[in-house]
Amino acid sequence: MWPFDQNNQQMYQQYAQGYDSGNYNGVDNNQVWGHLLQFMQGAPMDMQHRVYQQHFEQMPYEQRVALAQQMPPGYSMDPNDTWSMAQSFHRLGQEQPNMLQRVMSHPLLAGGALGLVGLIAKHAIAQHHQNVQQEQYGYQQQPPQPPYGYQQPPQQYGYNQQGYQQNPYPQQQLHQEQQEIQELRRELRHEEQREERREEREHHHHRDEW
Repeated sequence: MWPFDQNNQQMYQQYAQGYDSGNYNGVDNNQVWGHLLQFMQGAPMDMQHRVYQQHFEQMPYEQRVALAQQMPPGYSMDPNDTWSMAQSFHRLGQEQPNMLQRVMSHPLLAGGALGLVGLIAKHAIAQHHQNVQQEQYGYQQQPPQPPYGYQQPPQQYGYNQQGYQQNPYPQQQLHQEQQEIQELRRELRHEEQREERREEREHHHHRDEW
């Protein structure tokens, strides 16, 4: 169940569809605990906490109470606090997985393990898709970004016999920037000229008063 096994994609789909529909027909119940144990032993701790907490948030309150009552001493759970439930559940799974299996076999919780594995399957599929996308982007060499946040189209980059070649400032964009700079300079000159004329008028005005 974890990490994602591409050879068993149909199994993941069955669990995920069962989680969405509530219908787990075709799922081998004898393998549920083995899948859950794989997740407990192989998945990162922060992911386990997220999955467990999401599972408990969606669990009916009476089932959360039943689970809290079945937990052994030292692993107390507050059925009103799904975060603490996830913490205790994870710790028991790491320290006493056989005990956790007995807890989850309680009549009120028998379907809980199946639902949890279905949720794990959905997370495993999502994680697999994310990894595939990252690998695809990793294989596509991304050119270094030019300074000042300018975004360049991919066709501006390429390889030649001498090695990597890039054109961080296409001619069209460079021409546009030059025009903008010239326009700013013209406005600045006009502003300076207006200021000079204003000062000159004030100077004449004061001289006339003398």
